[in-house]
Amino acid sequence: MNSALLALGAIVLWSTNAIVAQFALGALQVEQVQLLQFAGATAVFLVAKLLTGNTGGGSIATGALLGLVGITGTMVFQYLAFAAGPIAEVNIVAYAWPLMAALIFIAVGKAERPLCFASLTLLGFIGAALVILRDADGIHLSKLGSGHIWALASAFCMASYSAAIGRVKCDQHTAHLAGSLAGLAIAGLWCVMAGYSIPDPGSISFWLALYLGAGPIGIGYLLWAWAMRTDTAGRLASIGYLTPVSSTMLLMLSGAVMGPIAILGSVIVITCCAAIGIEAQRHVRV
Repeated sequence: MNSALLALGAIVLWSTNAIVAQFALGALQVEQVQLLQFAGATAVFLVAKLLTGNTGGGSIATGALLGLVGITGTMVFQYLAFAAGPIAEVNIVAYAWPLMAALIFIAVGKAERPLCFASLTLLGFIGAALVILRDADGIHLSKLGSGHIWALASAFCMASYSAAIGRVKCDQHTAHLAGSLAGLAIAGLWCVMAGYSIPDPGSISFWLALYLGAGPIGIGYLLWAWAMRTDTAGRLASIGYLTPVSSTMLLMLSGAVMGPIAILGSVIVITCCAAIGIEAQRHVRV
């Protein structure tokens, strides 16, 4: 299958992540959502592993480390951000990971025009700063909250994963399964320590949380990994800019509110990610 279609399939699923999370977190604690989420993802990755076996060779340790960064790190930090900050804002920051991916490609010598990539990345981070530090009266450094910090951590994890999954020799299913199992263990311990039980299977929030695992994490990561493995130049990683566009549109349609400065910052972030994607298609070395 065409790698671009695989990547777009992942982006469609990821685009639903924030809006579904908004409803799930409205009824459940973040610990409970994460428990069900990683349970759903583990089920999908286990089936994929059983059906396809080893798909990339390499050491188990390498695959497990990649899974811990790409699956556990990205999703745990992202949901901490969703629970702690304004979801429309932290969603933009978390999905600014193509900016960080561009820096990685510069660092490893894949970019033929590093100054152009670096300039776009810097401008994109200025846009992210506007999203984070804005207020109705202007820019205030005190607006940097834990949700934004978690979102930045999530973006770093996803950028690292996207840069590595197509280049590091490892079994992608081992990586995914290790990451989801680690997340499941962390979320389970988290629930026990907080005194929360498993949500009622008869509630819609229960199934929404499972979807977040099976859909955006499970199937989404499988499609993205397959796309990245056929795109060793790293060109497709930069089309991740489509995710904040579509996910933010869905959030706004659901009633999420962003101030004018935050909207300006969002436009800058998305525009820079798009420009990086276009440049990557033309000027990234295979």
